Amino acid sequence: MADMGKKKKKTGKDSKKKEEQEKKALEEEQAKLRANADAKLQKIREAEERIIRAKQENEERKTRKLEMTELTEILNRNETQLKELNQSRRVQTKWARYMRCDGSPDPVNQGEINTYINLRLQDNTNNDAESVLRDSHLDLMLIEELKFTLMDMPLEEISNNEGNLYKETIEKLENLISTKLDLATLNVLCDTTALANSDTGNLQHVVVNDDIALCVWGNIAKNPRIKSIEFPEIHFTFDIPRVLALGDCAVRALITKYDHYSSTSKAIIPRIKQKEEEPVPVEIEGEDKKDDDKNTEEEIENPDKEKVQEEENEEPEIDIMDALKQAKLNEDLEEQKQEEEPVEIIEEDFLDPSTPELPEWEDFDEEDDVIDLRAYDVLGGAFMLNLLQMPPQPKTVESWIITQCVDPPQICFQDYVADVVSTESGKDKKDERLPININMVLPEDVMFLEQPQVARWDYERKFWTIQGFSDLAFNEEARTFGFKTTKFGTFCLLQDSYINMPFQSWDIRPHKLNSAVFSITAAIVDIQIEIKDSLCCLCQPRDRPELKSVRDKWVTPAELIIIMKKAGINIFPSEDSSKFVSIQHKHPLVEERMYQQMALTASSMAYAWSKWNSERGSGEIIFQGAEAMEDGHLMEEEWSVYMATKRRVVKLKLSEYEESFNEESQNEAMFRSNLYHLVATITSENAQTRINETNFQFIDCVYQLLKATRVLTYS
Repeated sequence: MADMGKKKKKTGKDSKKKEEQEKKALEEEQAKLRANADAKLQKIREAEERIIRAKQENEERKTRKLEMTELTEILNRNETQLKELNQSRRVQTKWARYMRCDGSPDPVNQGEINTYINLRLQDNTNNDAESVLRDSHLDLMLIEELKFTLMDMPLEEISNNEGNLYKETIEKLENLISTKLDLATLNVLCDTTALANSDTGNLQHVVVNDDIALCVWGNIAKNPRIKSIEFPEIHFTFDIPRVLALGDCAVRALITKYDHYSSTSKAIIPRIKQKEEEPVPVEIEGEDKKDDDKNTEEEIENPDKEKVQEEENEEPEIDIMDALKQAKLNEDLEEQKQEEEPVEIIEEDFLDPSTPELPEWEDFDEEDDVIDLRAYDVLGGAFMLNLLQMPPQPKTVESWIITQCVDPPQICFQDYVADVVSTESGKDKKDERLPININMVLPEDVMFLEQPQVARWDYERKFWTIQGFSDLAFNEEARTFGFKTTKFGTFCLLQDSYINMPFQSWDIRPHKLNSAVFSITAAIVDIQIEIKDSLCCLCQPRDRPELKSVRDKWVTPAELIIIMKKAGINIFPSEDSSKFVSIQHKHPLVEERMYQQMALTASSMAYAWSKWNSERGSGEIIFQGAEAMEDGHLMEEEWSVYMATKRRVVKLKLSEYEESFNEESQNEAMFRSNLYHLVATITSENAQTRINETNFQFIDCVYQLLKATRVLTYS
């Protein structure tokens, strides 16, 4: 009985254990079924999301292609109208030049211009200073006309041969001016008796026009007490060392508003880094043969090795069959899935142009004394201070005036190099060669924002050099500049090209239809440019008298860029400016499109700098925008932040004054493939009407200024 009780008790325990196992197995099965069901539901949801996302992407591609195609047609239409207008203007200009009857030659006509230059060189009757300066003014105008032709003419309409001929003509005219100025100087030096100063007994003659000031001093009296020479007409003073005050010499100061030297220097050419071509690996026939011989030897030494490899290769055959079966099963599942899911026809996307790779630039590897003309601008032109040999003077013998002819008729330059260290300091010796101290008032039509850098032209190396200068002195209020130099020669004053970069901020605001105001807060000055139709003018700053001749002068964007640079306001980056200015590079295609589309909408939309732009990568451009139909200040809440990428432009929920960046858009309707269509979506009917009525010349003017300043990258 006891054994039966134990057996019954054991059977009950086994039954209970079995029930627990069955229950556990059932729970596991149910959990597995639930997991499978959840996985299936998750796959279904993911498939539905993929379908929805694919439809959205497909619809976006379709919309983008339509919008970008429409935008391209608008831009092409404007470009065609602009080309036709410019072509008509060039034809009219050519005809007007042909009909001109003022005696000036046509510089693009090789027969006329060569005849003009040869006749000028052969003419010895008009070598007086007044005539030479008058004729040189015409020569400079012809040079500017040729430069404008080279800049204005489309590349496809001018051959390389024509371009080279125009450049050769410019060089000939520059040499003509230099030759004639030397002859005018010689003419003055040969007539010292009539031109001598009655107080000092020395020659001192000045002839000035708008482009050139020719000043000549001749040492006739040889007075050792003369310490300095001043030309008050041009506010130019230089010291005369005692050794020169006692010598038979003359000094010419030639102040010009042009610089014909920098263009001949290789320091002005952008230095693009050439990429090294990767060497193509060359197979050596001897090594291949050696490897084959080695393999043959191994086969002879190990005859069983090949069999082992064959056996190893035979083993994976089962795996290959399984893989084929699995691939077939996957294909069946994929076909079943395709039958269950609707097939979406993929829309063709808008084809973006290829983006060129950003070039890299070489470092300036010339000697330390050489000026890099990619980093500095010559301002105010070049000026010469030359030490000359006095030519033989006329002598009066009874009733005769005997003059020795100078043959060949050319001025004779004298060398002068100051002593590096004076052997006996404190003593004034006759043969001591001291540095020449020069003081001048800066050109009245050039704005220097810092102490100028003075340089001398090295005729042998064709560089501007800073060697041999000391004691530089700059008075900003009086606008005077002084320095000492160890040599006479040709000099210039330079300023850092990027002193105003990067910009602190910028904005462009509509004034009315086909009118806007473009403002840039640069590193030092605040610039304001007014735009109207195809013209623009500098209207700020108004407190700088140096800009009087530039301000409120209506010109084309290309002309404005030239006159602003000449006046010392360079806010126009060059192709290699990123070498000298710390910036966040932006995708060139996105940047170009933003300038085009901002110009298209500039009659009714205001755009401005955003602090977020420099913090984002090259593929994203961030800026502010606001509808602006009336003149007046825009409130902070009226501005919105926009983000442009290669595929879309989005109006963000983000404000300019938040602490962290967020890419979330205001709503799904706040993005389009381009800014032009986005503006059409979010602006009023009046704004859209004004955009549609905007003149293509105004659009081009805005575009040229935005592209020239590159505010989206250099702010």
